Amino acid sequence: MRLSLGIPSAPGRRGTVWWVRAALGILGLAALGYALFGFLANVPPAQLIGVAAWLAVALLVHDGVLVPLTTLAGGGLSRLTYGLGPVQRGIVRGALLVGALMTLVAAPLIRAQQVLQPTGPGSGANSTVLQGDYVLALGVFWMVLVVAAATAVAAVGLYGRRSKVRKTRP
Repeated sequence: MRLSLGIPSAPGRRGTVWWVRAALGILGLAALGYALFGFLANVPPAQLIGVAAWLAVALLVHDGVLVPLTTLAGGGLSRLTYGLGPVQRGIVRGALLVGALMTLVAAPLIRAQQVLQPTGPGSGANSTVLQGDYVLALGVFWMVLVVAAATAVAAVGLYGRRSKVRKTRP
């Protein structure tokens, strides 16, 4: 089964596209082979078991936790964004995805800051490690993201409404 892109192809173009795809596929397989060889050459055999276990747990967490949670969130989001157009729903979903990814990046930093820099007398906190205020930065990021997404949703809504109005005067 071939994927049609809706672009009529010229007689000579079909062969060119096939060769480009084949070359990119071979290049990708070569890069994967190089990475796998480098990995196996540089990682001791004892650590390969740990890497395999980590990959198995990552697969279980992805399929057992992340996929069900995102499915539930998507269902709930469909109810919350009822009445919005498809472009507006895409903006909301994209903003939530970016925010969730940024939270996943910041969460280990916030936790490490709590563990490595205890407060109080005699804590001996190292002020040179994890200097940023990651909670504040994440909060500001979410605020800016919400304002930007709301502005984009409103702009798309106004533009869509304006383009549906017919002008009666020339």
